[in-house]
Amino acid sequence: MVEKPIKVDMGELKIGRDGEILAAYGVGSCIIVACYDKNRKLAAMLHGILPVKPSGRRLYSENKYLDTGIDNMVKALLKEGVSLRDMEAKIFGGAKMFDTAGGGETIGERNIKMARDSLSAKGIPLVAEDTGCNYGRSVEFFVENRRAVVKSFSAGTREL
Repeated sequence: MVEKPIKVDMGELKIGRDGEILAAYGVGSCIIVACYDKNRKLAAMLHGILPVKPSGRRLYSENKYLDTGIDNMVKALLKEGVSLRDMEAKIFGGAKMFDTAGGGETIGERNIKMARDSLSAKGIPLVAEDTGCNYGRSVEFFVENRRAVVKSFSAGTREL
């Protein structure tokens, strides 16, 4: 029997184990990073809001920022006994939710880039992603089989 999903809200990081589902709903420009042990049934989900933590600030939640949030996620998995070489990741979100004046990179685009760069710098393979475009998503990550179900009103349902 599958348990009720563990909801991961904006700026949160949560760990899931065998039989559990980590879930983030209504994701727009935020990035969801699901990082897991490819050999054991253990995973973490980060719901990052912005790409980089402002320098010199002490904040209540470093997990709001992808740079520090991904660091914290990796540390949490290492603490659970996961080896860095056994970690893989999937990312979701980073949508362009609003037109921006000036035509620069959107928050979603910057979030996608930071997630990719942070994972790459740690040597964590990015094995799947559903990012970008102009629509929101909801993500459920099934720890048991490392399967992600991504739902969107605009784009339907995908499994990664």
